[in-house]
Amino acid sequence: MPQRVMNSLEIKDPPTTLNHGQTTFNRYATKKTLANSSFELALLVTNAVQLKTLLGNKSNQDALWIVGLSLVCASLFIQVINACILVLLGTDDISKEQRQHRLISLNNFSLILSVLLAIVNVVLNVIVAVDPKILSAAINGTKHD
Repeated sequence: MPQRVMNSLEIKDPPTTLNHGQTTFNRYATKKTLANSSFELALLVTNAVQLKTLLGNKSNQDALWIVGLSLVCASLFIQVINACILVLLGTDDISKEQRQHRLISLNNFSLILSVLLAIVNVVLNVIVAVDPKILSAAINGTKHD
């Protein structure tokens, strides 16, 4: 197999391109941010269903119900903040040197929020282990006896 010889442009600017110039780091970062945003959206829908389930089961308002409601609200708040950060990351250009420090800081903050969000949702799913009858009643808008 013949070896590829790099030209002078590739030698001067190797960190900004991947795959022999066909994919840039900025394009990669944008696609990664969009993929992360789609997972955020799925989690947002899941939390909305959990919130609807908790609010539909007001007859059982014990300490776990209050903790579950608080965790759902905290999760939704963290998701909104993280979504705003992801929009900023997805619309900016990482190839511009003056913006790299800001984008790296935002990316690190988004990572911290994502880990915190995962922890909150694991605890939330342990606490809000919902009986399927209650879940179907809350979704359908009927009362469960």
